Amino acid sequence: MTTEDNEQDSIALALRAGEHLTRGPNELYSLSPRPVPLGPQAGAGADIGRLIFRRNEATLDLQHNVSRNGMLALGDVTVWMILAFVGVFLFVAYLASYSGFTWANALGIWGGSAYGAFLFFMALLIIPDLWIRSTAPVRFHRQRREVAFVVEHPGRKVYLPSPSAHLMYGFWFALFSISGGFVVFSLGFLGGEEELLGVTGIVWMAITHLVIAPALAIGYVLFYRWARRKAGWRKETVFVPWEDVVAVATRNMAVTIGGPAGIGWELHILPPDPERPGYSLAGAGISANVTSLQMALMQWELIRRYMEEGPEAVPERADDYSVTWYKEEMARQKKRYEQAGKPMGKPFWHYRLKCWMELGYFASWYTEYRVNHVLPKAAPEGWLAEWSQPLPEDEWATPSAELTELSRQVEAAYERGETFLDLGPIEQRFGYDDAGETPKAAYPSVPFAAHQG
Repeated sequence: MTTEDNEQDSIALALRAGEHLTRGPNELYSLSPRPVPLGPQAGAGADIGRLIFRRNEATLDLQHNVSRNGMLALGDVTVWMILAFVGVFLFVAYLASYSGFTWANALGIWGGSAYGAFLFFMALLIIPDLWIRSTAPVRFHRQRREVAFVVEHPGRKVYLPSPSAHLMYGFWFALFSISGGFVVFSLGFLGGEEELLGVTGIVWMAITHLVIAPALAIGYVLFYRWARRKAGWRKETVFVPWEDVVAVATRNMAVTIGGPAGIGWELHILPPDPERPGYSLAGAGISANVTSLQMALMQWELIRRYMEEGPEAVPERADDYSVTWYKEEMARQKKRYEQAGKPMGKPFWHYRLKCWMELGYFASWYTEYRVNHVLPKAAPEGWLAEWSQPLPEDEWATPSAELTELSRQVEAAYERGETFLDLGPIEQRFGYDDAGETPKAAYPSVPFAAHQG
């Protein structure tokens, strides 16, 4: 990378509210700092990325994987698993009927295949949960006008693959599932002419599956964490002033053999590094996939309105993950289905079967379980308990004079018919000096495991 490229990168990261950067097909819009209103384009805001995990009168938590959309994606995988198992069932039944296979062999193959499919399905549930537990939330405190980010300070390089790497997940899953499936598979051939493993071999394979492989996986995770601590890696909770928080909407394009392919828009909420203007603190922040720039504006406006105007200014979002929501949605859809005169003459259970194949009920149940029992484990118990308490109203922090005046002028521009995207660099537009390039003292912080800040 050339020096010019490095300078451009620094400038890109130091963008202020309203600035726009393009590099070929890629785009970046800076929505803050400072958090000015985004106008009619953003409306009242909406939780497009399904980031809001918890909110009350004082605090709002953002965290990934709050909605059931990811769980519904398992439906496609499950359908293919079912179809594949049906294919195996028919093929083995044919072999048992017209070849030297016995029905005991067939039961072993079916049992091994079913067990392997079950383990694969469980891995699709457990692996995302492990990732969720390692992703700390971002907590906004509107009365303090501060945002708590969990920052991971890097230490010396650890020459070990991360347990969360896809390669390691694949290795442990292959070791566990193959050993388990082979045990069940071998039972069908036990005592026959084509015996795969003797009793002793099956016992040792079962021990490998149930004891050795899980112990190795857990031991590796503990050893990796110990090595990182020894290498100086540590997590801290950093308290960033609300008016310093960086929000950028980006669109990235990938070039393939068939031409450019859009990856889509993302909203990134990041803590800046006050000692190095133009950079963000390492290993912190949150991102959300959105379908368009307007959706990114709506997501950020929802957060901004909560911080500036309070929870009453933020619309309640529809509950889209609980079992109660699923049952109510099915009742609404059944009513619409009957009012439409049962399209194509099919009863409603056809539609319910389709929803089952997409894991509709299970997705709602498991996502409700995940929200209540998995997401809270991403932070230590009692994380920032004292800092998160509501404050007496006379102790509430107030907006800076600069933000108040800037917001007033921006609102006046919207009344004249302009939009946020029309305004360009907002601070320059309204005659404010850009103080974003001046280094400042580091933000206050506490160890991540601390219960208060």
